[in-house]
Amino acid sequence: MEKITTAERKFLDYQYGLGGSFYNALVTVILRADEINSALLAQGYPELVEVVRRFHKEHGYWEDLQDRWNDFLKETKLEL
Repeated sequence: MEKITTAERKFLDYQYGLGGSFYNALVTVILRADEINSALLAQGYPELVEVVRRFHKEHGYWEDLQDRWNDFLKETKLEL
């Protein structure tokens, strides 16, 4: 199974209310950005913008990401 990237982890933290204030604000801005501003944000945060794009447009991505996260938690025995 595919590993979770750092950008995916930041997005998961945001979704689960675990992120820090900077990344929470950044993900909120990326989620609200139009295409032009998304392109500008991608210059500094390409991986995170791509995760948000996939979340919005790729059918099954969110479910797959959650499955990979749960597998990671089981493997590392981490708990939220």
